[in-house]
Amino acid sequence: MIFVDTTVMLPIAIDYAKKVSDLLGWNLTILRPAKDFFEQAAVKGMPWVKRRWCCYDLKLQPIFDFVRPLKPQRAMATGLRQDESANRQKKITKDVFYDTRRQVNAWNWAPIREWSEKDVLTYIEKHDLPMPPHYKLGIKETCMCGAFSSKREVEILRAEFPELFQKFVELEGKFQSDWACFWSGKPIYAHELAKQTTFSKVKKDE
Repeated sequence: MIFVDTTVMLPIAIDYAKKVSDLLGWNLTILRPAKDFFEQAAVKGMPWVKRRWCCYDLKLQPIFDFVRPLKPQRAMATGLRQDESANRQKKITKDVFYDTRRQVNAWNWAPIREWSEKDVLTYIEKHDLPMPPHYKLGIKETCMCGAFSSKREVEILRAEFPELFQKFVELEGKFQSDWACFWSGKPIYAHELAKQTTFSKVKKDE
């Protein structure tokens, strides 16, 4: 079992992967990119929907590097689902396909390719599996690259994971242009959100 820590992942996602691997009794390998998200984003800028450099550099490349040295026949079972993005609807048209990207040359099996998010939640409840904690927080994606984050999700990020959020504040200070780390119809500046008073701070100061 492998899990890719993109280095901009919610900490609870990593803990959840460890919990599931222990439950199943499977060995877990955590992969990370050679250069972390914040180091690369300072040079490349933030990813956005039509320019998701992060997906390949931070997630796919570590997987390919891990799989490529394995002896043939190589095969991967993945949790890819078509309804996660329009791109996946176009590219993932079969449950089993042969992946030749970057000479990885491995079979892919996507058993839940046609499942909806409701199907996933129903399966988790039916088999009494641990619920992914980010769902309860109201965050859809565990990787906070900024490409799909709503303002509400960014606010939750700031409230629940202040150390990770602070990295975005510092990243905005490194941009040569007036770039925001998040976008949802309009720019969402991390450094501006950081100025707002939170409920937890008010309670602490009382």
